[in-house]
Amino acid sequence: MPTVVVYVMDSVRSTNPVTFMSNMLYACSILYKCKLPFVLAMNKIDVVSHKYALDWMEDFETFQEALAGETSYVSNLAQSMSLALDEFYSSLRAVGVSAMTGEGVEGFVEAVREGREEYNTEYRPEYERLKQEREQADLVKTSQTMKGESSSSGKGKEVNMGLCHSIREEAEIPENIRDGIYLRHPGDEDEEPEEEVDIEQEEESREAESFKNFVQNRSAQTENKIRNQFTSS
Repeated sequence: MPTVVVYVMDSVRSTNPVTFMSNMLYACSILYKCKLPFVLAMNKIDVVSHKYALDWMEDFETFQEALAGETSYVSNLAQSMSLALDEFYSSLRAVGVSAMTGEGVEGFVEAVREGREEYNTEYRPEYERLKQEREQADLVKTSQTMKGESSSSGKGKEVNMGLCHSIREEAEIPENIRDGIYLRHPGDEDEEPEEEVDIEQEEESREAESFKNFVQNRSAQTENKIRNQFTSS
């Protein structure tokens, strides 16, 4: 199916030459990234005519005069980039439309039709050629892989284990020591049940011990107090 890229630009906000150049650079990047027929649609021409944009794209000096009032660094960059976009402007389909009134819609549709014809005559043949080259490369790669597998005569590929591969030599155990060794399978071991800890009982015992110590200390203090009273009397 033919594919055409349409870049919609706000003609009202692009009256500033710096904003206009930003839109053009963005549109140019999309064009060279997508590599498809491209249409620039400047919307809202019922508010501001898009004639100023066409003049800036066709006449470099007119755009330079519009930038004369700008003194920022971006304006200097826009002046230098305007020369680099001459080739982009020459092959660009730019039309003005109004989504509100419908003005310029016929010109927009005609630009899309031209983009469709350009896709069928220029872009599609190139895409088909690239597709065939890719399919041929895949066939060659598949045939080489199958040829390599058949030449191996069904043998598996040797894998070098490196330092991870080692030979373990088992030492013989004397008979008198071997008889005294008993090996038990881990599955035969009965797991010893773990003793369940009663947390509440431990807390009660700690509280009882603490209360007992408190009573003993209190009793000792009382006895000492009574003994001191009798001694002083």
